[in-house]
Amino acid sequence: MIPNWSLRKKFLLIFLVFITLPTALYGILIYNQTTEVLKKQVEEDILDRLNQDEQRLLSIIRDVESMSAYMIYNKDFRTFFNTSVETSPSFNINVEGMKGYFTFQLMSNEYISSIYLIGSSGELTFGEPISADEGELNEAAEAGRGLPIWSDSYKVKSGWGGEKHVISLSRVINDLNEINRPIGMVRIRLNQEKLQKSLEMRQGNYLVMSNSGEVVLHSNQSLVRKIFPNQEFVDWVNHGQQPTYDITIEKDEYKVVKKKLSGTNWTSVVMVKEKDLVKGLYTVRSSNVYMIALLLILGAIALIGFYRTHIRRIIDLTNQTRQVEKGNFTASVEVTSKDEIGRLGMRFNKMVKTIQRLIDTEYKLKIKQKESELKALQNQIDPHFLYNTLDMIRWTARLENAMETGQQIEQLSKVFRMNLNQGKIWVTLEEELAYIKSYLELQKSRLGERLAFNMYLDDDIKQSFIMKHMIQPLVENSILHGFKDLPRQGVITIRCYKMDEQMWIDVIDNGHGFIEAQSHTGYALKNMNERLSIVFGEPYGLQIVEPKEGAMVRLVLPLLWDSKQLEDVGDES
Repeated sequence: MIPNWSLRKKFLLIFLVFITLPTALYGILIYNQTTEVLKKQVEEDILDRLNQDEQRLLSIIRDVESMSAYMIYNKDFRTFFNTSVETSPSFNINVEGMKGYFTFQLMSNEYISSIYLIGSSGELTFGEPISADEGELNEAAEAGRGLPIWSDSYKVKSGWGGEKHVISLSRVINDLNEINRPIGMVRIRLNQEKLQKSLEMRQGNYLVMSNSGEVVLHSNQSLVRKIFPNQEFVDWVNHGQQPTYDITIEKDEYKVVKKKLSGTNWTSVVMVKEKDLVKGLYTVRSSNVYMIALLLILGAIALIGFYRTHIRRIIDLTNQTRQVEKGNFTASVEVTSKDEIGRLGMRFNKMVKTIQRLIDTEYKLKIKQKESELKALQNQIDPHFLYNTLDMIRWTARLENAMETGQQIEQLSKVFRMNLNQGKIWVTLEEELAYIKSYLELQKSRLGERLAFNMYLDDDIKQSFIMKHMIQPLVENSILHGFKDLPRQGVITIRCYKMDEQMWIDVIDNGHGFIEAQSHTGYALKNMNERLSIVFGEPYGLQIVEPKEGAMVRLVLPLLWDSKQLEDVGDES
């Protein structure tokens, strides 16, 4: 029974069974699973956020450590650490090289506050002048025996004014040849506040804590260099096994994730408020409800729209098909879009027009074929008798020293030979122009200086095929009508060239133009254009151009190169 339903009932059933019911069930399932999935996703997002922040901080740490390692191998730094006389020329040159390197580093990394060196010749400071008690840092560096030692945040006094918090890397520089012999020390101090800004932390609280529980980095400067005010939280950071932790600070509940920073005694921590997570959870839940309602409304709208934009058009196409079945070839459907139904409608309209055109073409070709057969019977003559007779007259004229008459007869013989051409319809463009040249030579013999002609042929298309006698009627039209009573010499120009994979043939004269001769030429040109349209179709045919002087006719033809193409054209015609 269902297969016999109308399209409207079928689509209503599809909407209820395959859209409404699955959407409702799917929405309930998603609503129940949202809480667990979102919580897990939030934890993964926090961990991902922590990893990104950690990588940014580790990148800075590795860059600073690479600076200190560079001093071990660079010649300028080794000379400074080993030389005890500051006045030597090489020492000053080495110091200038070091200044250039440090200037580049200080300008490239704004979080670097100062660089402090201790060598055999004394101490050097680059960048911000700083005074502080750093004896413990020196002892830690010596105990490290060349390893980079990172400090916690500590307070220093800047020579540029004010107190600041810095984090420093201290490292003993050993001799390159005697790896256990110290030759100096380097300390690179980082401005804690600028370092915090350079990390560009994302949403949530990010902090770095030392093993002692002291805050090394935090967006809240008041907590820096202080023990975090929650001992349970500090114990979890330093000794806890779980990577996540829930903590309440000033009545706000936080979800916390930690990760140890390799190569340091620091731990990075990200803290996100629970209410922000729950807020997002409720938002998603509400969105699910709205989404289900919206899908149902959109489904109803889609059903109505689908009927109006598709079903109705299919019904119209069905009705027009019945009209064609009854023999009405004026049937047509309205095409309002380019979708599959629209393209089907366009093909239907094109099919109907093609059928009508083929019917008309069949009738027209039969009529023209009968006319050609009648004309051929009227003009029938034995070609061998004609050639032999003309050849005899030509040689008689030469024997009588009438050379010009002989040439005219020879040209006439060529014209007749091309006219007959063993009944062939197609000739090459080169052969057609040879025929036209003979025809024009005969006309020039008759008209004398009143006629001149020029012919141009593109070598690329001279072997392309053309229907016989396509150009001669245009040339004859110029002579008979364009040059009649012309007070000047008549000039005919024929141009044959290739244009956009087409053959263009222009016949141009300087005669009276088409306005005066239209009553004589209109019917002939119309017949020729109709013949081209039947054989080749659009966009080929005859184009009339009206220049400032005279007349111009353009033949637009396809490029045909071989017999297979000629057979295809013959089948179409």
